[in-house]
Amino acid sequence: MAIDTSAMNALTREKFIPLLVDNIFNSNVMAQKYLANAEKLDGGRKIITPLEIAQASSYIGFYDDYEELAPATNAPFKQADWQWAQAYAGVTLSNREIGMNNGDSQVLSILKAKLKNAQKSLTDLFGTALFEDGAVTATELTSLCPIDNSGTAGDADNHIFSNTFGRTLGAITSASGDYWDALNTAFSDASDGIDLTANATVEAEHLAESSEGSGVAQIIVDMTKMYGSCSIDSDQPDLIVTTQVLSDIYETALMNKKRFVGTETAVGGFTGLQFKNAVVVVDSHVPDGHMYFLNSNYLDYKVHSNRNFAFEDFRTREEYDAVIARIFWMGQFTCTNPRMLGVLTAGANV
Repeated sequence: MAIDTSAMNALTREKFIPLLVDNIFNSNVMAQKYLANAEKLDGGRKIITPLEIAQASSYIGFYDDYEELAPATNAPFKQADWQWAQAYAGVTLSNREIGMNNGDSQVLSILKAKLKNAQKSLTDLFGTALFEDGAVTATELTSLCPIDNSGTAGDADNHIFSNTFGRTLGAITSASGDYWDALNTAFSDASDGIDLTANATVEAEHLAESSEGSGVAQIIVDMTKMYGSCSIDSDQPDLIVTTQVLSDIYETALMNKKRFVGTETAVGGFTGLQFKNAVVVVDSHVPDGHMYFLNSNYLDYKVHSNRNFAFEDFRTREEYDAVIARIFWMGQFTCTNPRMLGVLTAGANV
């Protein structure tokens, strides 16, 4: 039997796609905070983000009457150029599936199941890509994950936290210690010299213990140092994203000082623990042993206004006895000041 796609397209577009997009946005902390609030752009060959990289020191200052003013000889602004990344998910219904599920209600049920699978696939695609630990091209999603130190300069490109090799990010190549380098350090080693990367259990115990008898857990000491390194006056991290294991260690360290907070991450059902002015939350996509200190002033998704999970109608493909629809996304995850971001890393399984 032939498949009547007109009603199916209208129903999918009106009912299912808005729900699918909402579920993607509310699937994890990173999607809810950044992807759901993506800035919509109309197009362009590249995505351009202006960067404030220095104080305009040569043309700012106090002056006296008739004092000659210095010309504006330096420009404190640069720009990063980002390539568009594209993603899609296909939804296929064969005539055989339609025949086996005869009747409007049955067809609706299988369509709902297919779209739910597309939603889960897209959710995992974005979550995984954001923490990709291998080589990332300029037309893929920018990664937060620091690449292994054994990599090459090309592998480090398009990784926000990979500053070891002078990587290229947003068409800008970093130099050691400059504004385009993110902060990337390891949790402190145990005082007795145990190799923490080889023994996850020992490392977990070490992070929960007091730092050299100070009464403050080592994990809190390390977090405090990183938080301070990522802060300039009131410009501070507002989100700390980590694994369940590290979150549990931090919660244990707090003991009776524990404070649950309700911020925008709690709107979608996510709860977090307070650390200074940031919220510590768990994302299942974060690699083992990583804790990210993020400043939302400098992180943003950019998305094409016509490709923000846009639905392409079901239509017959000549080579298949089926109808196929697709969902398209086009955009990029951008960073305008890596220097204000940090990551702590530990053993492979912590």
